[in-house]
Amino acid sequence: MDSPLVETRSYPDRELTDRHGFHQLLLGLDGALELESAGRLTHVTRGVLAPVASGDVHHYLAPGDNCVLVLDLPEAWCEALAFEELILSQARRLPERLAVQGKGFCGSGQMLAGWLQQVLAAGGRRLAPPRLKLLELLPAMRADLAHSWRVGEMARRCHLAEAVFARQFRALTGQSPHEWLVCERLALARELLRVDNASLTEVAQACGFADSAHFSKTFRQRHEVSPSEWRRLALVKDAASRGQDSTSDRVT
Repeated sequence: MDSPLVETRSYPDRELTDRHGFHQLLLGLDGALELESAGRLTHVTRGVLAPVASGDVHHYLAPGDNCVLVLDLPEAWCEALAFEELILSQARRLPERLAVQGKGFCGSGQMLAGWLQQVLAAGGRRLAPPRLKLLELLPAMRADLAHSWRVGEMARRCHLAEAVFARQFRALTGQSPHEWLVCERLALARELLRVDNASLTEVAQACGFADSAHFSKTFRQRHEVSPSEWRRLALVKDAASRGQDSTSDRVT
């Protein structure tokens, strides 16, 4: 990489790991991104500028809709312009005027350098490391949806009081812990209904519902059909799709 690359990205709702041979700055524009780099955890929300140094293995997860301004910066470019402080320091929250400028940034390397100089001069408020680690909690919950998760247990895993945990969880995901868990359980249920011949009771147990009646009621509330009807419609749709693919593959 010879020159900086600037673009906006949306990150997925699953844990990813990356490593690259250039520095990177992430500026939160909308939503939230949980980033772990060099052993530091950062919630990248609107106005937060988070660094990733060249060569550092980093992990990230975005638990909802998000938009992040990503600055990929060559090491030599940063060294020549004395921007290493931005890379080596911890994340900071930018003044609103600089965050707004960053949101609309699409200029040349010279314009980017001018903006980064303003960021250095402004300093910004350093962020304390967050205590809610969605990078650890969400994968653990997804891996064991049959478990009877309670807010108290989730909060204890994050070493937080229940009220604080619930407030931070909603701020980062846009959902309460219960709402998020129900959505994940129903997503798994749809997968099992589509590909498995398991009974409704077996699906309910695998997804963490108390019984098939509770599962069916929750499923109907969200999808307006029963699990059995959803399965029938899904199988018909899949069969029709396979038939179309088979027809398109014929030689005429």
